Amino acid sequence: MEKVVVTVVESPDGPPGKANRDIQAAIDYVSYLGGGTVRIGRGVFELETAIHLRSHVKLEGTPGETVLRQREERVSPLAADADLHERQVTVERPDVFPVGQTITIRKATASMGFGDTVAVVTAKEGNTLYLDREIVSTVLLANGGIATTQTSVISAYDCERIEIRNLIVEGKKSNALAEGCRNAGIYLYGSHNVVIEGCTVRDYNGDGISYQHCSAIRVQACECVRNGGKGIHPGSGTVDTLIRDSVFNENGMDGIFLCWRVQDSVVEHNEAVGNRANGLSIGHKDVRNVIRYNRFSDNGYYGIFFRNEGEPMAANYNRVEWNTIEDNGSEAMGYVGIRIRGHTHHVEFVANRISFGKAPRDRTIGICMEEHTRDLLLEDNEFVGCALPTHHHWLPEGE
Repeated sequence: MEKVVVTVVESPDGPPGKANRDIQAAIDYVSYLGGGTVRIGRGVFELETAIHLRSHVKLEGTPGETVLRQREERVSPLAADADLHERQVTVERPDVFPVGQTITIRKATASMGFGDTVAVVTAKEGNTLYLDREIVSTVLLANGGIATTQTSVISAYDCERIEIRNLIVEGKKSNALAEGCRNAGIYLYGSHNVVIEGCTVRDYNGDGISYQHCSAIRVQACECVRNGGKGIHPGSGTVDTLIRDSVFNENGMDGIFLCWRVQDSVVEHNEAVGNRANGLSIGHKDVRNVIRYNRFSDNGYYGIFFRNEGEPMAANYNRVEWNTIEDNGSEAMGYVGIRIRGHTHHVEFVANRISFGKAPRDRTIGICMEEHTRDLLLEDNEFVGCALPTHHHWLPEGE
């Protein structure tokens, strides 16, 4: 059966918000007809707010030539407490939030993680903004509550069978840091059977790609570089994800961050280089995953980090094989290829190459296994320039 195809072209002389309206209208129209493709033409599309995907819609650009650029953040202090389960919020500056604007409601000083509310303004009356969903956590005026336009560039909530292809998402580093639980350059929540392929997310002040409470997400041939948060951040019970042939370099936190309960997934043939924290971090109930044929190099903390989790919440029953792990670490964190903390057990480390050529030779450790770890298989790993190929117990507390 032939599906509808709608093409959106650049309109450089259009009024503010036109790109958003054109793209969102095309997505909603295609969704109404049962699904199809929205093609965005060549050029730079200046976005005033987030684009929201719908089920059974493919969103695709011209490879290397379609840029979705985030605009400058607009912020207002709250004028009244934003209470749990309300579908409205009162702000001091309603003029900066037109109807249709996606906003984040949170504390001014820091994100509240999943306590942040991301919602669309559906109507306005005086200083009151009406929202398309309930507030998920109370934000008090006394705690410096704000509403801000710093949200995702592309988002998909409760969608299935969608594709995002060949788009460049360009954030704005001057915007406030967006926490990856609720926002990212490309953000999915509760979505299933999704392909993200050939996309670049760069200079977004937050995670490049984040998906929470999802399944069957395929991230292929993507780049997440120079973002303020993590390169890629699957979590919150995400299962059966594949991250392949992608680049996660020079991000402000971890290159690849497997958050809570990422299970039965594969991370392969990727590169995570020059990130401020770890190349790859894995932890809370992240089990039965395969991490293979990746390159983790020149990261500020560790090439691979198993976080400090108690029994039975550690990242157990994983397999780490055929990875290249080189020159990770710093004076502050130590020089360690793989650090395994907590009650981690039944993990296989096979045929990895761990090397150091830049760090002080007498201070390098290939694999550090701390005191509560057990039943770890080390087989056919290669250690180059490591004062201690393997080491037990000691390291600074770190994360």
